[in-house]
Amino acid sequence: MADQQDPQSFDLSTSPSHLLHRAQQAAVNLSTEALAAQGLTLRQFAVLAALASEEGQSQSSLVDRTGIDRSTLAEMVRRMEASGYIERTTSPEDARAKAVSLLAKGREVYDAALPGVEAADNALLAMIRSNRRAGFILSLAAIGAPEEEPEVEDVVSEEAADAGPGKATKDKPKKSKKDKSAKADKSKSDKKKKKKKKK
Repeated sequence: MADQQDPQSFDLSTSPSHLLHRAQQAAVNLSTEALAAQGLTLRQFAVLAALASEEGQSQSSLVDRTGIDRSTLAEMVRRMEASGYIERTTSPEDARAKAVSLLAKGREVYDAALPGVEAADNALLAMIRSNRRAGFILSLAAIGAPEEEPEVEDVVSEEAADAGPGKATKDKPKKSKKDKSAKADKSKSDKKKKKKKKK
């Protein structure tokens, strides 16, 4: 019968690899317009962002920071240097290595592209319930960059909480165990006072 399912069929709707691929497509689609206006790809932006946070990195360090494979990154760095975005100089720590730094043109392009990329990130996070966003970021990091632990407070921004479908509400700050304990003690104290007044 047509409505019967093959017990051996693969369920795409519950496949992490398939869903991550679809999510990656959505991320690229959202950021492509902002990056294209500056003539950048998402990988090139990642290199500029890594250098903007720490100048003079080696190419090996950039491989670790961006997740781009070594041969691809070497070719990217060569083309980005030819475009005047970055420069390579002899590392002061190791004469055999090259230190990569941003040039003024690279900094200008990065600064121009940054708001669009941040808006794309916020639009992605707005698709997720506000109380699940921090866990979502941590889960992605566990899969894609297990050696790095992101500061989720910085990633899950107020703009994301207010943007997108349904305009999700901002996360309320979690109460600590100390706060809860103090509240419980106060409640007990209030009850005892009421009993004394009744007597």
